[in-house]
Amino acid sequence: MHSQLIIPPHPALAPWIYPPLVVGFPAGCLSRIPAAMSPALILFARGGGWRTDAAGRRLHRYPRAVIAGPCLTPRFTEIEAGGVFVSMLFRPGLLAEALGPSVAELRDRTFALDEVFPSADVRRMLDRIDEEKHPARWVAHLQDLVRRALRVGRNVQQAQHETGSMVRLFEPAEMQAAALSVGLRQFERRLNRAYGANLRDLRRVARFGFALPKLFAGTGQRGHVARVAQEFGYYDQAHMDRDFAALTGYSPRTLVQSSAGDDPGFWLYRIGQPDFRTLFLPEDVDSVQERVFVRP
Repeated sequence: MHSQLIIPPHPALAPWIYPPLVVGFPAGCLSRIPAAMSPALILFARGGGWRTDAAGRRLHRYPRAVIAGPCLTPRFTEIEAGGVFVSMLFRPGLLAEALGPSVAELRDRTFALDEVFPSADVRRMLDRIDEEKHPARWVAHLQDLVRRALRVGRNVQQAQHETGSMVRLFEPAEMQAAALSVGLRQFERRLNRAYGANLRDLRRVARFGFALPKLFAGTGQRGHVARVAQEFGYYDQAHMDRDFAALTGYSPRTLVQSSAGDDPGFWLYRIGQPDFRTLFLPEDVDSVQERVFVRP
C-alpha cells in the first residue's frame, strides 16, 4: 500500500500553506487526485512519476520538482515503485500574494519549480534532500526555499480580506463585491488573479471539498449519498453525481466503493476525516459549513 506523514508548517508559512504531506508508494501506483483550487509545490524526494490520462497511458514524465496550478479536472499520475513525494499546498487565494505569480497563469498547468524559483536554489534544495534520510528534513528544505521567496511585508489577513470570505462564497456576486466596497468587474478580476477561477467554479469545488469527508463518514447507511447531496446544497443526487464525476472522474458511489478496495491509487480518499480537514479544508470549516449549507 502506501505510507504518509503530515509535517507541521514552519510558523512563518503557517498562515499561507496547509501542513506539508509526505507520501510513499513502495509498489508504485496510478494516483488519482481530484480537482482542487489550491496551487501545490510537489517534489519527488525519491523516484519519480508520469502524468497520465484516466486509463493510465503515459503522457509525459514530470520534472522532479514542480508547481501545479489550480485544476478543475482530476489529475492522474503514475508513481514508480519506491516513489516518495512531498506536497505543499497553498491555501486557496494566497499564492499570488505570497510569491507573486498570477494564479490565472498557472491554472490547469504544471511548471518545473526552477521556472518559478531561482534554478540554483532549487538545485541546492534537491541536493540537500538527496543527502537526507528523514522526511521531516526534506520538508524543512522545501519550506526554507519558500520562506526565502515570500514577498516582504505581505499580509495574509489583508489578502484574505481582498478576495472575500468563504462564508460569503455562495452569496450573489453583487453582494460580495459590495461587502468589499469594489465594483463587480473588479471583484471578478480579483477572483481570477487570486484563484484562477470564476465564482461558479469556486463554488463547485468548495461544495465538493466540504461534501467529500461527509460522504465517507457515513458509508453503508441507506440513503446516505442522497442526504449528503441535500445537506451540501446540490439540487439533487444527480447534480452531485455530475459534479463528482467532473471533479474526480467517478460518481460518489463508485468513489466510495473503489476507495474501500486495495488500490493504492485512491490513497487520498482513505485519509481519515481529522487529517483530511487539517490537510485540505479551512480552519473555520465548521462555522462556514453551519452558515453556508442548510442542515436537513
